[in-house]
Amino acid sequence: MRKIAPLIVLVIASLFTATGLKAQEFNSPSDYNNYIIQQQVDITKKFLSYNSSIAQGKSARKVEKRRLSLIKEVETARDKIQTMGFYKGDRAFRDAASDFLLMYYHVLNEDYAKIVDMEEIAEQSYDNMEAYMLAQEKADEKLSEAGNRMDTAQQAFATKFNMTISKEANEKIAAMSKEVAQINNYDHKLYLIFFKPYKQEMYLTDAINRSDVNAIEQSKNSLLQFSKEGLAKLDTTKSFRGDNSLVVSCKKMFQFFIQEGNDKIPTITDFMLKKEKFDKIKEEYSNLPSSKKTKEEVDKFNNAVNDLNKGVDSYNQTNKYLNSTRTEKLNDWNSTRDKFMSTYTPRYK
Repeated sequence: MRKIAPLIVLVIASLFTATGLKAQEFNSPSDYNNYIIQQQVDITKKFLSYNSSIAQGKSARKVEKRRLSLIKEVETARDKIQTMGFYKGDRAFRDAASDFLLMYYHVLNEDYAKIVDMEEIAEQSYDNMEAYMLAQEKADEKLSEAGNRMDTAQQAFATKFNMTISKEANEKIAAMSKEVAQINNYDHKLYLIFFKPYKQEMYLTDAINRSDVNAIEQSKNSLLQFSKEGLAKLDTTKSFRGDNSLVVSCKKMFQFFIQEGNDKIPTITDFMLKKEKFDKIKEEYSNLPSSKKTKEEVDKFNNAVNDLNKGVDSYNQTNKYLNSTRTEKLNDWNSTRDKFMSTYTPRYK
């Protein structure tokens, strides 16, 4: 059965080709070339449009319909290429075009399907975020390599048939692809620098919400370390076409994290220690019989209450400052990044 199955598939495919599709006829090598290149240009532009949408802040899942639609268009384009005859016996150019479109199919159907799934967990950790962004870059590299092989095959076809080819369309597409890759890679680099301290601050906030003083101290130390390391990386990060806005905004975020760790967290932990001390005094005082609640015990309890109340005011003021400043810095980072990507990411329709 295993030996018969491929034969059946081939027979069906052969019948489909013979009855459903008709080979395109071409009178000149330029017509043959132009037909192939048109399929390449159409698919590449549509992919860049899809890729650009993700780069401009739309999640891969939100533009999932576009990916699925593009997969079908790639299949249609490849069917057109597959039904072309060989031009004067030359099959290299046609096969390269077919392989080019096959690569697009696999990248969209497999690589980007995984990217959509990875997006769900990317925010959970730095390693997940790094893997998510690396997967996008690797997928785009595959398509770039396929495009290079296609260009090589086209040049060989032109040389063989003494044809002068216009490089305008190819060069425009190559420039578009390079532009998208450059902005994505720069954004990924800056975002990963940003994300490590940002995620660590989330761990710190979680520790504060749990009133876990030991975890707060550990998270605070890591936050300070990652923020200082991030600032050092930003100091050596070049601007993008003279635009340093992302670096500046990221620095402001890290400076806030350092201020938080050095100046504000001690107030948080001091209050928690006071509260822990107060809870013990309160428990002891509550368990004392009325006859044993001496003036000394009452004064001790009242002093603990006053001390805690002072701590509450300081704690609330500190939390209010941290929440408002964090929101301000994050809004600045997000709006700066949105503007940056909107400014430099090419838009394709």
